Amino acid sequence: MVEKVRALLILVVFTFTILVPGWAAPMSLTEENALGQKILKLIRKSEPFIDDGEILTYLNQVGQRIVSQVGVTPYKFRFFLIDESIPNSFATPGGTIYMYRGLMEMMSSEDELAAIFGHECGHVMAHHFQRSMDESKITSIGMLAGMLAAVLLGAPGLAAGGMAAGATSSLKSSREHEMEADLRGFGYLCKAGYNPEAMPDMMKKLLRRTWLETSNIPDYLETHPATQERVLYLQDLVKKEKAEGHEVRRPPIGNFKVIQAALIGGYSDEDKAFERFQAGIKKGDRTAVYGLGRLYLREQKWHRALVELKKAARQMPDDPFVLSTLAEACRKAGKLQEAKTILESALTIDPSSPIAHYRLALVLKDMGQKDEAIQNLMQIEQFAPTFPDIDYQLGVALGETQKLGLAHFYLGCYYYQETNDAEAISQFKMAKPLLASSPGILKKINDYMKELVPKKHGFSLHL
Repeated sequence: MVEKVRALLILVVFTFTILVPGWAAPMSLTEENALGQKILKLIRKSEPFIDDGEILTYLNQVGQRIVSQVGVTPYKFRFFLIDESIPNSFATPGGTIYMYRGLMEMMSSEDELAAIFGHECGHVMAHHFQRSMDESKITSIGMLAGMLAAVLLGAPGLAAGGMAAGATSSLKSSREHEMEADLRGFGYLCKAGYNPEAMPDMMKKLLRRTWLETSNIPDYLETHPATQERVLYLQDLVKKEKAEGHEVRRPPIGNFKVIQAALIGGYSDEDKAFERFQAGIKKGDRTAVYGLGRLYLREQKWHRALVELKKAARQMPDDPFVLSTLAEACRKAGKLQEAKTILESALTIDPSSPIAHYRLALVLKDMGQKDEAIQNLMQIEQFAPTFPDIDYQLGVALGETQKLGLAHFYLGCYYYQETNDAEAISQFKMAKPLLASSPGILKKINDYMKELVPKKHGFSLHL
C-alpha cells in the first residue's frame, strides 16, 4: 500500500511540476488548489470514501462552524471521510481535510470532532505545506512525493500532524508546525463555542492509542513530536481560557452519538456493530436502538429497520437526523407518503436540516413532484462539493423537467467532484450553448474547464 501510494504521488507531483514551471517557488492560490484537486483524485482512487449524505452533511456543518472562525480566507474548505479503521486525519493544499472512520469512532463528542477539524484548519491557514517544502530544502520531485506520502500515511490524527513533514530531517519544523496548528486550532475551537477541554482530551486518547501500537509504528513516526508534551501545554491553555472567562459555549449542531451510531452501523464490521448495539440497548442507550436500525437498513432488512428506527424516533422525537433515517427506511419499503410526512416534521423542527431536505427531495422525485424536489435540492446545493449526489439528483430532476442546460451543468459538477474528468468536460460542453443567457453559470463552467483542460503543454493528468 505504501509503495503504491508513493508511486502515485510521484506521478501527481511529476505532472504538476511540468504543468507549473518553477514549482519550487511559492505557489499561487491557483496552483495550490490545482495540486490539492490532483491529490483528491489520487486519494479517491486509492482509498474508500464514505459518501453517506447523512454523515457528510453533519461533518461539513461542524467543519464550516470552525472555518467561520479562521477569518478572511481564500480557501474553500471541504471535509471528507475515509472508510478505514485507522485513527488518522490530514489536510492537503487548497483547504481539503480528510478524516478516517477510525478516528471518529474514538471520539466522545462533537467538541472532539471540532478539535480535530480546528487543528487541521490551523495547518491550512499557516500554509504548512508550502513552508515544509521551503524548510526541508526539497530539491527533487522524489523528495516532495516522499513528504506527501508521509502526510497521507502518517501517524494517528493530531499526533501525525496534518501537513507537517514526516521525515526525520524536518523534525524541528514539524514540531513547530504542530504547535502552531494546535494553537490556531484551539483558538478556532473556543471562538466557535466548543468545549476547549476537547483538544487535550482528544490528544490523550491518541497518546493512549500510540502506546498500544508502539511496536507497529514506522521509524519516521518514532521521532515525531511527543504527544505528552502537547497534552500538557494544551491543558495549560484550557486553564488560561477559563481563568480569563472567555468561554462562550454554543449548543452542538447535532447529536454526535447518533451520527457516530450511523457511522458504526453503516460501515464498521457488521458482527461487531451488532454486538455493540445490543450491549448498548441492554444499558438503556437510545442511540444504540438507532444504530441497530441503521445496521438493518444497511443489510436491506427493511421491516426490522423500520421497527428499530420507529423505536428510536419515539425516544428521540426532536432529532431531525433520526427522523430522516426513519423516512429513508420508509422510502426503501415503498411507503412514500409516510416518508414525506416524517420529513416534513423533521423540517418543522429544523428548517435548515440538509439531510431532511435531501431525503425529502428523493421522496418527492419518486412521487413525481419534480419541481418540489428541485426546490429542496437547491436549498442544500452548497453541500455538494463533499456530497456530490446532491448535484447528481439535481441534474437528473432538471433533465426530467426539460431544463437541459442546468441539467448538464449540475451533472458536470457531479462528475467533477467524482473526479471523472472526461464526463465532466462532456457535460459542461453540452451545457454552454444552452446557458448563453446565464453569465454567472457560464463563468463557473469556464473556470472548471480551465482546470480540466489546461492550455499549458496541451494535456492534463487523469488519475
